[in-house]
Amino acid sequence: MSLRAVKKIRARRTILDAAHDLFVIKDYTQTTMEAVAVQAEVAVGTLYNYFPTKGDLLLALIADSDEKYIQAGQRLVEQPNDDPVKALADIMVLATEHCVRQVGKSIWCQVSATSLTNSDSSFGVQYALTTRKHEELVVAMMQELQKRGKIRIDIDAAKASHYLFSTKSKLFLNFVGSSTMPLSEHRREVYEAVSYFLVGICDTPAQLVLEPPQEPSRKVKLHKLQSSNRR
Repeated sequence: MSLRAVKKIRARRTILDAAHDLFVIKDYTQTTMEAVAVQAEVAVGTLYNYFPTKGDLLLALIADSDEKYIQAGQRLVEQPNDDPVKALADIMVLATEHCVRQVGKSIWCQVSATSLTNSDSSFGVQYALTTRKHEELVVAMMQELQKRGKIRIDIDAAKASHYLFSTKSKLFLNFVGSSTMPLSEHRREVYEAVSYFLVGICDTPAQLVLEPPQEPSRKVKLHKLQSSNRR
């Protein structure tokens, strides 16, 4: 790699770090491109060469976080937990953990709000593509569990994953929108949602037992309905 290329990578990283700090401290809506340039110690023109809009800065921060999540998620799919509840919940909670660790709750609130109010914009379209990548990992996990005989093979993995991911997305918005909810509570909610969802499509007989990490005292046991109740 040439020295020029190395300098570009470093400059881009410096700008993203500066934007991240300002978005957290001052809020995305209150941060100007000029302020980011000052924080990064680069000319305003240089900043615009790397990121034409503030939305591009925000998307770049998300993309950096996503790359690490996708790699970690693929490793989970290759070696899933034997318990289908944990396997699916783990990969969805992993997304939240990466999002919060890499970007932070406050920025994700801004991302979500911007994507909803500007769904047809370039930002909204790119964010939708990012979300789709997350959902595709859930699909991959569902298909892997089908191969292993943990989930009924007649289930449409893509459709089932879409419904499950939609529920998780709502829980995620509740989590980032709360300044007091800990990650452990979000994790418990995701595990609970997955356990209820899998009752009808899981090949595991008798019952599904949910034991969220870090909360062994809170168990949700779901019993399949008796055949007489189904009639």
